[in-house]
Order: sequence, then C-alpha cells, then structure tokens
Amino acid sequence: MQRINQNKVQQKCCPPLYASDGRSKLPSPISHLPSSTSWSWQQNEMVACSGGVSLNDRGFRYGQHLFETLAIRDKKILFFKEHWERLIAAAQRHHFPMEASWHKSLNDFLKKESWKDGLLRIFLTAGEGTLGSPIVTPNLFLFWEAADFPSEEKLKEGIKVVSLDSPIGTTLWGEKTGNYWGHLNALEAARQVGAEEGLVFDQEGFLISAAMANVILWLDDGRLITPPRARGARDGVVLAQVRQQLPDLIEADVTRDDLKKVVAMAVTNSRLNVMPVTILDGRKIITHKDHREKNFNAKNGKK
Repeated sequence: MQRINQNKVQQKCCPPLYASDGRSKLPSPISHLPSSTSWSWQQNEMVACSGGVSLNDRGFRYGQHLFETLAIRDKKILFFKEHWERLIAAAQRHHFPMEASWHKSLNDFLKKESWKDGLLRIFLTAGEGTLGSPIVTPNLFLFWEAADFPSEEKLKEGIKVVSLDSPIGTTLWGEKTGNYWGHLNALEAARQVGAEEGLVFDQEGFLISAAMANVILWLDDGRLITPPRARGARDGVVLAQVRQQLPDLIEADVTRDDLKKVVAMAVTNSRLNVMPVTILDGRKIITHKDHREKNFNAKNGKK
C-alpha cells in the first residue's frame, strides 16, 4: 500500500515574500497577536481592522463571500500560491471582480517572518449593494486565529468517521462560501454520535466528502480513490499535494456499499493535513501500528 509522506505535504510552503522596499506592512508585530486578529484592504494596503465587517456588506447580510484557509506551521504560511489560485477561480465562477494589485500587496504583507502558528483565512466579500445586484467593489479581509493542530499522538490514534443520512449535499458542497450551514450541521451530527467527522452524500447516494474535509479511500480491490469534484468534492490544496505522491489516486464514485470495502482511509484539509481514519461506521479499519508503519507514515512536523 502506498504511503503518504505527511512531512512533505506539510512543509512545502510559499516562497519568502518581501516588499519592494524591504519593509513590512504589518500593523503590529505578530509576536504580540492575541488569539485572533484581522485586517482589511484599505487605500491600497492591508490595515488592521478597527470596526469589523460592515452590516451593509452582502458578505455579512447574505453570506455572499468566498474564502480560503491557510495553515501556518513553524511560522511558515503553507501553499499561499495554491490557495490564492483557487480563490481567483472561485471569484471568476461567482463574478467577483479581483483587483490586480491584491496579489502583490498580499505577498508584501505576508512576508513578515514572525507569524505565529495558526490558521489564516482570506475572505472576499461582495461589498455593499442591493439584493441580486452585480458585485462591483468587493472587500478583502484577512483573519488569523490560533489553531488546534493534531498532535503526534492524535495522528497515531486517528479519528472516528460516520456516514450521515443528512444533510444531503449538492454539486456546490465544495464551494468555500458564506453558506456553510450544511457543513456545520454535518459536523454536529457526527459529533452527536461520538465521531469527529461525518461523510456527506448527494441525492443519488454517492459520497461527496466529509463535513470539513476531502476523503481518500483504499478499497480491498486495490483501488485508491477520492470522490469526484463533479459530485461536489472541493478542489482541496492538501489533497492536490497528496495526488503528487500517490499517482494511482483517481476520482471515482463511491457508494455506501463501497465503504464496506474500505481497508484504509484518510481525510485532508489545511488544519488536519492528512489525518488517518481508524474507525469507520463503528468498524476498525486499520491498526495503529499498520497506520504508522505501512500506510500513512503520518508525522506532524517536529519543531
């Protein structure tokens, strides 16, 4: 069974970022950050938020916003380029105009070397406007928060996952928008039965993903599969890194019956990285020793 080198997935990050004048545009040293902090695009630069998101912003009023979540590990922002590309693609799909200067300005902003580990979210909101009117002046926000990354012990232990009857996902399930109620309902439903993630299916009974993560499945017939993006699975950045290590990984439809054939499993997202699943629908699918030595080689990046 092929291995995922989790260190390799985790340690790749965006290249060093420097402003043209060599100075940082951060409003305050990151070493003094509280449990969360935020910035917004104002007058051609990122500045510390003082008043939060306007109540008139459609991103707040209607959930009309897009986002990407980036992990910061060992003070490095991971996969900025890949996340930014996905935000641009989502903006094009949903008709959010993007300012050409944003990419360079964010590069200049993020070059600060003293980021604390945590999660950095990039939000693109629709801005002010009437219901259904074209998006003309979207707003750009950054939000940093401390994060509970999996420990070495947790990676050895793995997580419990259950199949859910509801919510029913759609082809838009993988879109990172302000309409996240279904994802939260799915996560809550899983937790209510003692699991840490829940599997979401579409109306035809095909697996889309976990509530908050992509899914990788090893089946007893030797196939290594992940649900198709056409079904609504998100174009995950961590999953894309795994694809580079596992060339046999393919997209294929997965039914509830197929889950009975699973011999190993993992879920992926920016916070969990590559997290082994050790119990699926009450069935133990992999031992701690096998997971550690044969399947995932999962390590959480020693500092």
